[in-house]
Amino acid sequence: MLKHWLVGAVVLLAALLLVAPAASQDGRGVIIEANRSGTDGITTIIPTVCDVACSRIADFLFPTLFAVDPATGTLTGAAAGNYGLVVDPTLQPGNVQTFTLRTDLIWSDGTPITAYDVFFSYIPDSYNQRIPWNAQVVDASTIRFQFEQPDCSTLPRANFPVVPAHVFDADFADFVDHVNATQSGILSSDWWRENYGKTQLRTLSEHPFNLNPTATAGAFRFNALRPGQDIRLSAGNAAFVYADLPEGMSTVESFLAGDTNILINPPYNRRDDLRATPGLQIADYPGLEQDIIIFNLADPAKPKPAFDENGKPLEQGHHPLFGDVRVRRAVQLAIDVNELIETVLQGNGTPSASYLPPSSWAFNPDLPPIPFDLRAAEKLLHEAGWRDTNHDGVRECHGCLYAPEGTPLSFSLGYVSHGRRDVAAGMIARQLRRAGFGVNVTESFDKFNQRFDAFLTTFMPTPADDPDGTWQLTQTGDGLDYQQTNYGSYTNPQVETLMEQARTVPGCDLQQRAELYKQIQAIVQEDQPYAFLYICNEMVVARPGILNFDPLPGNPYWNILDWVVTP
Repeated sequence: MLKHWLVGAVVLLAALLLVAPAASQDGRGVIIEANRSGTDGITTIIPTVCDVACSRIADFLFPTLFAVDPATGTLTGAAAGNYGLVVDPTLQPGNVQTFTLRTDLIWSDGTPITAYDVFFSYIPDSYNQRIPWNAQVVDASTIRFQFEQPDCSTLPRANFPVVPAHVFDADFADFVDHVNATQSGILSSDWWRENYGKTQLRTLSEHPFNLNPTATAGAFRFNALRPGQDIRLSAGNAAFVYADLPEGMSTVESFLAGDTNILINPPYNRRDDLRATPGLQIADYPGLEQDIIIFNLADPAKPKPAFDENGKPLEQGHHPLFGDVRVRRAVQLAIDVNELIETVLQGNGTPSASYLPPSSWAFNPDLPPIPFDLRAAEKLLHEAGWRDTNHDGVRECHGCLYAPEGTPLSFSLGYVSHGRRDVAAGMIARQLRRAGFGVNVTESFDKFNQRFDAFLTTFMPTPADDPDGTWQLTQTGDGLDYQQTNYGSYTNPQVETLMEQARTVPGCDLQQRAELYKQIQAIVQEDQPYAFLYICNEMVVARPGILNFDPLPGNPYWNILDWVVTP
């Protein structure tokens, strides 16, 4: 039973104090969180190949190229208290960016962290393949990158976790030095993947380090993974236990029973129970995820990317319904977002106004969400040439912009089945039928080929701390393959211009960039390439005895080494 883990964790802490890291920590006590997926679902803890199930642990164990300020989400220099490696993350003039690495952070086995580790971690580049880049080790404390067109969003997107090269290949540094001595210029990751015979792409999945990381350099050190029981980490006087749930027990039940002392994003239908429980510490705020409906603005019968292979713009036509902004706006007006929040999220949501969440440093607080107004939706549809003349409940085209006369105002709403979206899709269809839409709800993964009508999905900025929407809102991201994310072929020359200006502000001044992104959010709301629904609220709950509990959106453990667990 999980109660036994609590007792075991206390014993663990006493043992951990004997092998505490050299760096002193102010936090103390054992933090215990339930592992929903269970240890059996974790096949690796290596961050370069980690999935959602193991990310909680991997995030605690490995440094990153750049440190991120938890309050603002912006890059900051390496310093005591963070685990970024680059001393000064300032974008430099030109395509070549040279970074000096800190020397005060070492792997837990005593080996220095060097540019060879950064380079080894860079080779697979599974983080953002939309930024073509080359790299070179200058010396042990200097790494050089060459980007095609670096701008203010490049470095946040190029941030990645770093693993110890020497664990996987003791000769890696010698191999890199040999290549540098015999090859000229900065070589691409493609070249390295092709020519480095021991590349981690072929070895990581079979390496013992997968489930026993012997050299780490994050907030915690790895202590043990006990299949079917827990994962244990240590940091000075503090410990973190990621405990498997006994079969049939929920995260809320284990927390209320005292078996765990931290609870992150409990089910929506249990949050009121937690709020009603005396003495708990509760942080509740808009998170990073928001549900939206993507409209296909292009002709679904003739899908085309924004540009041909020579970079020439292509005419993509118009969707018979959603090519008209008035129809898109009518969809937004006809959806009762507050009703969705109450039903789908049990009240744990915030209506969204545009594409950035409230936690973003570029969020526009002066842009209100578009309110539910069924009469306004009906009026817009009438003006756009959509009327129900045969009184069957579904409007038809009578002088509309892009559909043949008599075409019904019917479309398919696709979605990937996932808890709340199953409920939301059905509710949205019912709400839209009141305005005269015919809606066919269908489970589908098919949003990459422009053949869809509308798609209900969950959107989160990538990376979460960068507000640049180039790949979602400009023609740069408009293609027919899975790497493109402007699925609906939205384009607006003013947005294209402002997005470029925001990425290239001199010195990357945050205030200037934020003002440009605020303008973009207002334009995007007006153009309505999406129907904006709601931000999912996050909830983090702690037992009364945890001091210095102060979670942030998407980052509940940012100051965990300051936490003190008291009786």
